[in-house]
Amino acid sequence: MKKLKRLLERIKADRLLKATDRFAAEMENVPFVFRDRMLKLSALSFFLGGVGTYAGFLLGEGNFILFSWVLCGINLYQAVRLYRIAKQKKYEVIEGCISQIKGKHGVGRTCRIFVKTDEGETKELVLAKGNPLRMGKRYRFYFDQDRCLASGIRGLDAMLNVNSFYGAEEVGREEG
Repeated sequence: MKKLKRLLERIKADRLLKATDRFAAEMENVPFVFRDRMLKLSALSFFLGGVGTYAGFLLGEGNFILFSWVLCGINLYQAVRLYRIAKQKKYEVIEGCISQIKGKHGVGRTCRIFVKTDEGETKELVLAKGNPLRMGKRYRFYFDQDRCLASGIRGLDAMLNVNSFYGAEEVGREEG
């Protein structure tokens, strides 16, 4: 009976190893922006769960523990949602050189970024000022495909596409 039990444990471990190998192989095809964001959301969720549990036990509050694990679950859900979006390729990519940045040093939380694509078209993006973008460099911007609105008016489209920006990554070559 012991031999059978050891064999079953070994088979389960093999399946788990195979599943992690498959997951790692699938993650190689996911853009860095999504991988980075999923990792940060997962780490934040387990940090919230662990610290919330510790603080809840210290204070003797069961509700604190419950709410910290609810927050943990919400962040894990967001990480899984990002993985599904990246795996199903439900995102839109705009690649090009930043030709102009307006409002970076002004009042407000957003700035307007003008991106010149390879086709010669200029796209206007409204992004948070915290993004470390520089003029003259090439970037690849990732947006939610389902939330991207297009009315035909460039300024209006840029303002309406709120919370659809996933991130940007720098592409190798620079333009002047």
